[in-house]
Amino acid sequence: MSAAAPLRVGVFLAAGLIAPARLLAALEEAFPVAFEERGEGELRDLDAVLDLGDGARAEAAAAAGMPALALLFPEPAEPGEAAVNQIADSPDLARPLRGAELDDKRLSGALETAAPAAIDSRADTLATCDGRPTWIRADRLRIALMIPAELEADEALRERLRDGRSAALLPLVHFLRELTATIAWQPPAPRATLLFDDPNLHWPSYGFVRLRALAADAREHGYHASLATVPLDGRLAHPRAVRALRESGGTISLSVHGNDHYGAELGGIESEPEAIAVAAQARRRCAAFTARNGIGVDPVMVPPHEECSRAVAVALRRCGFEAITMTRPFPWLAPQPLSWLTRPAAVGPLAGWRPADRAEGLAVFLRHPFVDRSPAELALRAFLGQPLILYGHQADLRNGLGLLRETAADVDRLGPTRWCSLAAIAAGSYETRREGSSLAVRPLARRAILEVPDDVDRLLVSPREDGTGPPSTHLLADGRPQQLDQPIAVKPGATVELELGCADEVDVATVRPPRRQPLALPRRLLSEGRDRLQPLLSRAG
Repeated sequence: MSAAAPLRVGVFLAAGLIAPARLLAALEEAFPVAFEERGEGELRDLDAVLDLGDGARAEAAAAAGMPALALLFPEPAEPGEAAVNQIADSPDLARPLRGAELDDKRLSGALETAAPAAIDSRADTLATCDGRPTWIRADRLRIALMIPAELEADEALRERLRDGRSAALLPLVHFLRELTATIAWQPPAPRATLLFDDPNLHWPSYGFVRLRALAADAREHGYHASLATVPLDGRLAHPRAVRALRESGGTISLSVHGNDHYGAELGGIESEPEAIAVAAQARRRCAAFTARNGIGVDPVMVPPHEECSRAVAVALRRCGFEAITMTRPFPWLAPQPLSWLTRPAAVGPLAGWRPADRAEGLAVFLRHPFVDRSPAELALRAFLGQPLILYGHQADLRNGLGLLRETAADVDRLGPTRWCSLAAIAAGSYETRREGSSLAVRPLARRAILEVPDDVDRLLVSPREDGTGPPSTHLLADGRPQQLDQPIAVKPGATVELELGCADEVDVATVRPPRRQPLALPRRLLSEGRDRLQPLLSRAG
C-alpha cells in the first residue's frame, strides 16, 4: 500500500509577514501536507489555503469550494495577562477538545491588538476568550485570532500545544487533521489507566492502598489501576493479596518498577552489559512471581524516580519489555533545567507529539500526575491520540478513593475511553490507514492486538522507524512468521496479534545476574515499612 501524495496547501502572506518555515516544516512531518507559498489569486492545483495576516484570500478560496483557514494576528512574543481560551462544546471539534478551558497568556496581548469585530461572531463559534470569539467556522472557512510564532531552532512542536500555550497552533492543527483525515495515519483508540508506584503484594494493603476496596471502587466507577511493583519484592505474596487481584475482575494489574528499587537505579547505569543484566533479572523475577501466583506482570517498565539511562532503554527493548512510561520521552537528555522535550537530533521536532515516542526503539508513553493534574493537558494529550496514564503513590489516597473517582471522571469527560492495563495500552498503540479492503498498520510498541474491521481482508504492517534504534527485522502474526511490508490475509472481524522483533534480542534466561547490592533488600524493606506505617501514623495524629 503506497502512501497518498501529500495535500498541497497554499500559504498566502499579508504584506510584511514572513512564513514560519520551521513550524510549517514540522507540521509537514506531522501531517501528509506540503505547504507552498503563493501570491495573490494563485489558487490553481491547491487542496486548501492557509491565509496568514489577512483573511480575504481564505474567504475567496472558501467561496470557490476550497477548505481555508485564516490566521489574523502574529502571536505575541511574550505572555501577557491571564487569559483562558474557552473551547465550545461543538460537534465540529474533536471530542476531547469540546468544552475544554485552555490557559494561554498570549491571548490577552492578541486581543488588545485585534479590533473587537476582527472575527465575525455570527459564524459558528469554536472558541472564545472573555466573551470574544477567537476561533470560528463558516462552512469551508475557518478563522482564528493568532498566527503561531516561528519555532526556535531546537524547539519541539509540542511546546506550542500544551497547558499554558495552545491558542495559536490548535486551530491550524485541527484544520490539518480534518483536511487529511482520509489519507493520514489514524491514532489509536483512547485508553487510560491510573498508575501507582511501589505497591507489592506482601499484605492485602500497601499503605493507603487497600486492594479489595480499590478493586470494588474501580469496578463501580469504571477505571483501572496498575500497580508498579518492584521485582525484588516478588519473592513473597500474601494469599489474600493474590486473591484480591484474581477477583478484581481485571480492574487491577501489575507492572514493573525498576528491579531492586535501589534509589534511581536505572538512571546511573551506563554500561549496556550491566543494563542487560538488570533488565533480564527483572524479567526473570517477574516470570517466577507469575509461575508461583498465577498473576501476570505487564512487561512495561516504570523507572524509579523518573530516571533511566540510554543504556537501560536499549537493554529493556532487547530483553523483551514492550514499553516504558515516564514524564519525559528521552530522560537521559533532559536533566533540569532543560526542556522535558529535549530529544536526539534524529527525532526531529515531533518529540512528545505522537501517540508514543520511541527511545532507542522502545515505546515511551508519557504519564501525568493525578494529584494537581491539568485537565487542559489531558484534553490535549487525548486530542493527539496519546494514552492517559495518570500516576501517583499510595500516600495520595490518605483521604480515600475520591481522588481516583474524580480523576477518572476528568478522563471520561473527554469521550469514550477504554480503561485497561499498561500492557493493553501498549498492545493497543498502533496507527492505521485504510485503502479499499486493506488496512495498513503501524505498531508503536513491540506487540499490537487489533480487531480487523468487517470490510478488511488484508493487513500491511510497516513499523515506525525513527532513527533512535535498530530497525525491526521480523514479524509474527498470531505466532506465524510474516514479511514486513507484505500483505497478510486476515478474516474480517478477527482479532490478530502482531509482534515485532529485532536481530539483537536477548534470551533473558541465559544472562548472568547483575552484581549483588548488599544494601538493596534492607533499603527496600525500610522504604516499604515507611509506606506501611503511614496510615497508622495518620490515625495517631
